[in-house]
Amino acid sequence: MDRVSETSDKLSCGICRRQFSRYTCPTCNIPYCSLTCFRSEVHSQCSETFYRREIESGIKSESSRTAEERAKMMELLRRFEEQSSRDDLVPMPDETDGDEDTGLAERLQNLDIMSTSSDTLWSFLNKEERSNFMKVLADPSGDLAQKLLASKELKEDKREPWWEANTLDPNTFTSSGRYGHKPKAITVPASMAEPNFHGPPLRYNVCAILIAYAYVTRHLSASPLSSVDPEDSNFCETRRIISNLIPFLVDPRARVLYTSLSEVVTAVWSRFQAGEMNSKFFSVLLRDVANIVRPCKIATLPSTPHMKDNGGSTCARDVQIDGHPNLTSVLALSDIAGLFQDSDKSKPAAEAVFGALAPRQNHITLKLTYYAARQLATAPAVLQELADEIIARSKVIDDEYILSGVDGANPRMDCAKSVPKSDGAGPRDQKTRAKIEEMS
Repeated sequence: MDRVSETSDKLSCGICRRQFSRYTCPTCNIPYCSLTCFRSEVHSQCSETFYRREIESGIKSESSRTAEERAKMMELLRRFEEQSSRDDLVPMPDETDGDEDTGLAERLQNLDIMSTSSDTLWSFLNKEERSNFMKVLADPSGDLAQKLLASKELKEDKREPWWEANTLDPNTFTSSGRYGHKPKAITVPASMAEPNFHGPPLRYNVCAILIAYAYVTRHLSASPLSSVDPEDSNFCETRRIISNLIPFLVDPRARVLYTSLSEVVTAVWSRFQAGEMNSKFFSVLLRDVANIVRPCKIATLPSTPHMKDNGGSTCARDVQIDGHPNLTSVLALSDIAGLFQDSDKSKPAAEAVFGALAPRQNHITLKLTYYAARQLATAPAVLQELADEIIARSKVIDDEYILSGVDGANPRMDCAKSVPKSDGAGPRDQKTRAKIEEMS
């Protein structure tokens, strides 16, 4: 689903003819305004083909399917069969393969789920089951999809982002099992975290990094990211997404400096592909970032000013991170550093993603250490103010989503109209660019 050009924005929707078009169908080239119109009955010849192609492509991607994922798919299929039976679905008149009278569970009972390919599992569905299953996946907010996803097994397997826990007490993470465990903090030299450091403020760069971090954590249901096995297919995908959303982090020559939250929202949102992001989800990510950057209300102060000896040396001292009021944001940056750090197991995955850049990936962890140091040196009051600013922006985007009245589609993203002009342009202003400066 490609965006239409600036001039095409003035055309009315070719389906509802009530609103300006914002997209164009890649199949028939008709301009349309929202996902609702794209899915409408008059446009079903294109939308159904699109969803069928996407679903079949995903199912046939055997390389990204693990045995555990196939088991989850089987659970969804079985629950789908049970729900379909309760709803007394009428068989399709052209179905003649004899599978109507045979339950899905009975057809699959002799299969070894752990070794059967997704393509084989798909072939065991009859036409009606395939059609209904694709409709469920095409409408994840529908009642049937929600019932399928509400299984006890899936709920138990789901891990909420670690920063949503009420406390950063390691015992809480271990006992509840609901949240991902707390990431391990990186070592930050005290010399890098001096409060009187003279340099440009980097808090908005950190916001961009944390938006990408929150997105990947929720998108892949991986918390923390550093816990992903380098041999897992999600390991390469995690690095790829982060590299795409915030290229200034992985580019050793980047000198990007964001000076406002609007610049961050514009830059990161524009990096998503069409259909990957909407206002509702982006607002959730902003609230995640606000929770991460907000200082801890209760901090445990060490006897020394947040510093500890490194190997007994009085010259080399590291910042004592545990108990620091800015702990949460430092742990998030540490989690990303753990994902990109060099290791024997991660080297093949790094080469697959970065190619020739892989041997130099250590510059990423150095950057993240520097960002962590600047977070530790930032006054908690400044980060509290930043968190409040982020929450205010998320509410603006929420309001835009509600006013758009469109479920699942990108509403008007000119959020700058609802915020002070000094904040800069909104996400749709593609002319906005981050200020480029030399950072020493």
